[in-house]
Amino acid sequence: MIHPLLTVQGMDIAFTERVCADIGFELHRGEWLGLVGESGSGKSLTCRGLIGLLPEGAQVTGQMTYGDRVFDLSNPQAPARLRGVEIAMIFQDPMSALDPLMTVEGHLKLRGRADGADLLRQVGLPDGENLLKSFPHQLSGGQCQRVALACALARHPKILIADEPTTALDVTVQAGILRKLRQLTDKQGMSVLFVTHDLGVVSEHCDRVMVMNAGRIVERGTAQDVLRAPKAGYTQNLLRAIPTPATRGRRLMSATPSEGEMSAASLRQPAEVALSLKHIRVTYQRPNGQRVNAVDGVSLSLRSGEILGLVGESGSGKSTVAKTAVGLVHADGGSVELAGRPVDWHRPQAEWRRAVQYIFQDPLGAMDPLSRILDQVRTPLDIHDIGQRRDRAVMAGKRLAEARLDPALHRKKPRMLSGGQRQRATIARALALSPKVLICDESVSALDVSVRAHILDLLMDLRAQTGVAILFISHDLSVIHHLCDRVAVMRGGRIVEEGDTAEVFATPQHDYTRALLAAIPKMPERDIGTLLQGESA
Repeated sequence: MIHPLLTVQGMDIAFTERVCADIGFELHRGEWLGLVGESGSGKSLTCRGLIGLLPEGAQVTGQMTYGDRVFDLSNPQAPARLRGVEIAMIFQDPMSALDPLMTVEGHLKLRGRADGADLLRQVGLPDGENLLKSFPHQLSGGQCQRVALACALARHPKILIADEPTTALDVTVQAGILRKLRQLTDKQGMSVLFVTHDLGVVSEHCDRVMVMNAGRIVERGTAQDVLRAPKAGYTQNLLRAIPTPATRGRRLMSATPSEGEMSAASLRQPAEVALSLKHIRVTYQRPNGQRVNAVDGVSLSLRSGEILGLVGESGSGKSTVAKTAVGLVHADGGSVELAGRPVDWHRPQAEWRRAVQYIFQDPLGAMDPLSRILDQVRTPLDIHDIGQRRDRAVMAGKRLAEARLDPALHRKKPRMLSGGQRQRATIARALALSPKVLICDESVSALDVSVRAHILDLLMDLRAQTGVAILFISHDLSVIHHLCDRVAVMRGGRIVEEGDTAEVFATPQHDYTRALLAAIPKMPERDIGTLLQGESA
């Protein structure tokens, strides 16, 4: 009989009340075990509890067996002895796990590795020798995540806990990191506990999967069995919230078309150009004095009621283009027009600020850490003197409700919310002014599938009901295909392909577009009868 490498039994986690209950599972040598569920379901707490990294005030009970050693989880110092040696962990945000004042070489030497360049090559950084003297802020998101992976693997752990390690990465970088991680784990016989809300990644890489809801494991089994024919209603709902070709242009959270869904005829009707970027050029100067073209002659037009997707790898210039549209980055050349009128962001006018709103990728960095959520959504209403003062709190609360943020959180501060909850709050704040143009910069990348589905439904309804034009930047191509009327593909600061979304996905003309589409994680064919049965139950 083959004994599991890790066994967890009866794990409970509580603060003022219990948040995880009766968690139990086995992890075998060389196995990839997926752990999925919505934000707040207890996934990250479960992982942190295994290595004694829970926040202060957490109370834990339960037992963990590693090999032939038994650990009482109520004593956080017991499992902590395994941390970094036998069990390593990589996190969703590598920047928070890396010391900003330490070079890449310093991080690796701290973990006893003098062969830093070789280790970096193993995790897919062929120019590792040149990166050793770099600091984290000088690296791209994908490079930082690979460095974090190298740090985790430095001491040859037997188990790797990966907590949403590729959520913020584009599909080609994600595919490369996961492929390299799979090669390394297969070679070393390492086991992986993989936390994610991307069920496509689970399908392609995990042997088994556990589904968590409200602190409990509600379903478990082989990844293919659970994703093809889920038994738990919660799992069925998660799968129904994933965009598919059949749901393109339709609401995800209902079986019927959106009440505000635009008809094909209305989409064909000419509409005025809400936002126009013409020949935008942005250059940056490197420390050595060399100038680099971040954006090189990009032109885009966005019509009222249209959703335009903008995709491309990290560093391709997507966010820079978007930021020139709102004056956060000043272009070295080209022009910006709103509704046909030239915009000079050096002398901004209030009506322009109100007309264009931006939703950032990092919600925490976009919020006031000392202000309550409701107050932050109300602030734009105060600045632009919208409505009666006494009504603004109600108006702000309505926007938060539309973004599906629990009313109990409206008077909390950002640090008391999860990443997904914070992003919902920033979306509500952007919608408070009823903008003519909405720029979404990776604004759903931090959300789990069901919350993401509600936000996508909300954007579709807003587009149909108000005619808002949306520039939607994402590395999730399934979301782009589901939501966007047109798509533009960027690489190296230029647009290499642009057209109707369905046509580009069906017959991509550029090699880079074909590579992006090939990197999308594939889901297994679903048992439609099971999903429909769960839907009617």
